[in-house]
Amino acid sequence: MRDSAVQNLSWVDEFIANVRSYVFVRVEDAVLIRRPNRVHKLNETGARILGALLDGALIADVLARIGNAPGRVRETAAFLCAVRQALDGGAGAFPSGPAVDVAPAALNVTALPVLAEIALTHRCNLRCAFCYAGCGCAGAPGGAARTMATVDAERILGVIWHRARVPSVSFTGGEPALVNDLPRLVRHAKHLGMRVNLITNGTVVTERLARTLRDHGLDSAQVSIEGVTAAVHERITGVAGSFGLTVAGARHLAAAGIVTHTNTTLCRWNAAEAALLPEFARDVLAFPRFSMNLMMPVGAAAQDESLVIGYAEAGAHIEAVRTAAELAGVEFMWYSPVPLCLYNTIANGLGNKGCSACDGLLSIGPGGDVLPCSSWDEPVGNLLAEPFEKVWSSRAAARCRAKMFAHPRCAACEHFTACHGACPLYWRHRGYEELPWRPHC
Repeated sequence: MRDSAVQNLSWVDEFIANVRSYVFVRVEDAVLIRRPNRVHKLNETGARILGALLDGALIADVLARIGNAPGRVRETAAFLCAVRQALDGGAGAFPSGPAVDVAPAALNVTALPVLAEIALTHRCNLRCAFCYAGCGCAGAPGGAARTMATVDAERILGVIWHRARVPSVSFTGGEPALVNDLPRLVRHAKHLGMRVNLITNGTVVTERLARTLRDHGLDSAQVSIEGVTAAVHERITGVAGSFGLTVAGARHLAAAGIVTHTNTTLCRWNAAEAALLPEFARDVLAFPRFSMNLMMPVGAAAQDESLVIGYAEAGAHIEAVRTAAELAGVEFMWYSPVPLCLYNTIANGLGNKGCSACDGLLSIGPGGDVLPCSSWDEPVGNLLAEPFEKVWSSRAAARCRAKMFAHPRCAACEHFTACHGACPLYWRHRGYEELPWRPHC
């Protein structure tokens, strides 16, 4: 029976070898993470089976452990076939079948974060009008020029991997490419087992630095570009000549073999060019995808109302970009939460974009502070001073995860578990006048 069972599942060992670097199973909260951020909930048995296989066990060993009775083998085969179909399908959705249960969305699917980001520094060579960190601008948080010591960054990377059990990390800033030890930190994170991403403005990324980062293990890069023309981009960045440097940096990263895309922060100043980004990504950069987020009125952006696009009008801009991307044949990734009653990202094919503050995201500042998110400058703890478990279970972090800052109208909505009431920082600054009195999302 055992030989027959192994033969029926003979594809499993090769399949696992092929996907091992792309997926991560966390048995602590029984989730399958398709790196960097697609999450599927497993039951405990499924998590143990898939975790053992990803850790190097062969399917024959797993069957010997769990039992190879015909019923057990059929259940295991159905489960692994569903995993294969989900991972092969690209979109990441599990197919219907005997191994799959479909359940309504719930808050806090994960007990631990899915993504981590470390702002290595608040130093920056640009002066972006909407900078959430306020780098070089009004509205900067305390110690805007602070840079994390390399030894502290390596220590925090260890906490992220061993204690928070997060499989992917982004280095951000400020401008992380200004940190001399960036390649060393990339190599350290990669050695631990993480998928490593860089969030950069690209202006100091030379051909040589791009190759060095690749050789040290950098998997991907996101390059911030704020318009398709120098005039718009440089009005926002505040530095003449930055557009050309950013485009060159993006090209250097891609030429080095690093998976690279651009990200644009949608605001009033670049809204007129937003729908031109898909063709720019395709024709100027030869990139198959790009991303956008909505500017939040925090940090420097809180000082200038002329930058703000409200939730009530954001949907029209997002939809114009989505349509243009579809026509251009370019993948459009939208990052920001938007109230579903004002624009439904799920219905429009952009996915579920709830608030990830102290939930799916572990955001760490240059001093080791854990922030709800990079825009929310109210630390819930410090990983250089406290154990991760204490920080993550703190009352402040728990309030964020429970979406306690959402408006009562949002909390009472049938779609709250998907929407989360969007961004609390937005409502704090703008008030709730845009919310419909009777949510109809």
